[in-house]
Amino acid sequence: MNTTRDRIPRLSVWVAGFGNEYREDDAAGVILASRIYKFLREDRGVAATLCLEHQLLPELVSEMVTADLAIFCDADTAVYEDGFRVTEVFPSSRLDGFNIHSIGPEWLLDLAKKTGAAKPQKALLVAVSGEKFDFSENVTAICLARIDKAMNGFRLLWEKIETDVSRL
Repeated sequence: MNTTRDRIPRLSVWVAGFGNEYREDDAAGVILASRIYKFLREDRGVAATLCLEHQLLPELVSEMVTADLAIFCDADTAVYEDGFRVTEVFPSSRLDGFNIHSIGPEWLLDLAKKTGAAKPQKALLVAVSGEKFDFSENVTAICLARIDKAMNGFRLLWEKIETDVSRL
């Protein structure tokens, strides 16, 4: 039996969650990335790879370039109206500072491009507004609710992505 999903070209996805699980809401990216990965693999049957790190590192490019789509998940100190924001990210060599913490998704994409990689063809950043970033392994209730909202928003976005890919 041919289902719509059977006709969708195989799309590989690299999901990266970054943040410190010992700094309260900074864990939002790691939690959300794990949920997105599980949703893609188990609910949608997508060839997905999960990467969880405290911060983005140049070495991650070798993993990222094996996927058609890269999804970065992170906590943010910015306050978003819905508690989260999904944006498409593009290569940029700009660094915010002179330390390893200044590497963002844009810089990794730029490094991949400079090495001649053709992938990923698209990259998204899902940022969740955090409340507290003190030393603790407990994510605030407000941030957990925002992670839930971000996951629901991603599910809706994924339906659009699947529809767009099926038209290829």
